[in-house]
Formats: sequence, structure tokens, C-alpha cells
Amino acid sequence: MFTRRNFLKISSLAAAYLTGFAKKVYPDEYSNVFIAESEDIKKAVRHAVDMAGGIARYVKKNDVVALKPNMAWARAPEYAANTNPIVVAEVANLCFKAGAKEVYITDNPCNNPRSVFLLSEIPKHAEKTGAKVFIPQKRDYKEMKIGGQFIKEWDVLEVFKNVDKVINIPVAKQHGSSVLTSSMKNWLGAVGGFRGFMHQNLHVAIYELAAFFRPDLNIIDCSRVLLRNGPTGGNLNDVKVLNRIIATEDQAAGDSVAAGYIGFSPESIEYLQIAQRKKFGNISKSAIKIYYEKI
Repeated sequence: MFTRRNFLKISSLAAAYLTGFAKKVYPDEYSNVFIAESEDIKKAVRHAVDMAGGIARYVKKNDVVALKPNMAWARAPEYAANTNPIVVAEVANLCFKAGAKEVYITDNPCNNPRSVFLLSEIPKHAEKTGAKVFIPQKRDYKEMKIGGQFIKEWDVLEVFKNVDKVINIPVAKQHGSSVLTSSMKNWLGAVGGFRGFMHQNLHVAIYELAAFFRPDLNIIDCSRVLLRNGPTGGNLNDVKVLNRIIATEDQAAGDSVAAGYIGFSPESIEYLQIAQRKKFGNISKSAIKIYYEKI
């Protein structure tokens, strides 16, 4: 793991990204994971994104951007069942500062949508930035070819395929069915239909949806993580405050790092093993370059 000694190197990477001379700084066999830690969560978000090359690398002037938080459960923010609303709002704010024309935020909740949107506080915070937060309606879905062996076609929230840029903003937490939910599993909230069907082959479904959506950037909320009784939580004793934000382009690598925070090895999570076999991303420590800054 790298610390402040590497900050100048990180800055040079960011400069290379912004000038456009190199889309990838490291060889493809490596994945970069940038972690910022601060009690000021807004500051942690900004710093993690800066370490990843800056928001201008991902969002251009007049872009229409869609943000995908985990906004599935009727829980208050402190229970870590949903993405921290402060994180979502700060990402929206960064997008607008980069010149985004519009920012949309949505999720297909598991609990009553109005209760989820109210208790999660994501609309309350994000709408102050000018972002548009909406509860999905039937008209917002369109059947699309997923291209998987298990999921061939499915109803998809069109906003995540029709915009210029997509940023995935999951919360990292333990999950009773998939062991971990973070970047890759977050895409189950971007589809409609009978999602219970996906649980017949859940880990394959997670991989196939993640491969279909392919966000431009993943910002993983580890400000507080749910260690047990996920994905719904409900007991503050199950929540651990870390004050960390992960930024990465590699969903599998980001999830591998987040898995360690929850207490799991990436090798113990089937969907991450699938991702590695399919060369979708890196999960081994030797193939992930971690840059960490406490600020």
C-alpha cells in the first residue's frame, strides 16, 4: 500500500490523464485503486477523485451524467444500508463543477420507493446541487440485450445507457446471498422485472450486469460499512466507521479492496472469481496498485 510518499507520483498520473497523453498509465495487467480517508467525507470524495485523475478526466463540459447509488432500503444513513447521501451529493457537485449539463440519480429500490428515497436522505442532499433524483416508473425501463449466458435480455433503466457518462456510487457492505455488495452487485438496482430470478444464478448475474453497464468511474462509499446482517442492516452495532472513499475504474479491483474492509478475501467471493476468470478485472493483491492518503 502506498502512502504520502507517493503523492507527487499520483499528481503526475493525474496530469497525464488530464492532458490525454495516456488513457492508462500502468500496463493493463494492473488496476489502480485510489483511497482517501478523512472525517470530512466531502473532502475524502474530492481527494479520491483527484487521485484517480480528477473529475475532468471523466466528465466533460455539457455532459449528461447518471449516478447510480445504492438506494434500496428504507433505512436512515447511519445504518449503512444505502450509500451515504453526502457522498452522492458531493459527486453530483463535482460533476457540475466539471461542466455537466445535467446529473440524474436513481435506483430501483427493494423497499417502498417513497420510504427509501425519504429515509436515505439522498434526494434531500443531492437535489441541493441541482441534480435530478427520480423514482423509476415503468416508462423509464427498456428491454435490452445484456449479452450474457444467463441474462440474455432484461428491462434496463434507460438513463444508465443513454447518458454521456455513468458513475457508480455503491456502499460496501456484507450481503447474505452474495457475501459482498459493492460496485458489481450495485447494478441489480439498475434493472426492473422479476429480479428474484437472478438469484437462481446470482454470482453469474452480478458479473453479467456489471459487464453490461461498465461505468466510467466507481466511487465506493466506505465512510461507514455494514459488517453483518446485510444488505438491510438495522443495528448500529453492525456498522463500522472507516471514513474512506475508494475511486477506481476497475469494478472488480475496487470490490476486492472493499471486501477486505468487511472481513472477506476476494477469493472467497464467487462473482469476483468469475470476473477474474473472464479477465473483466483484477482481484489479486499482486495485480492491484493501491494508493492511500489520509488527509
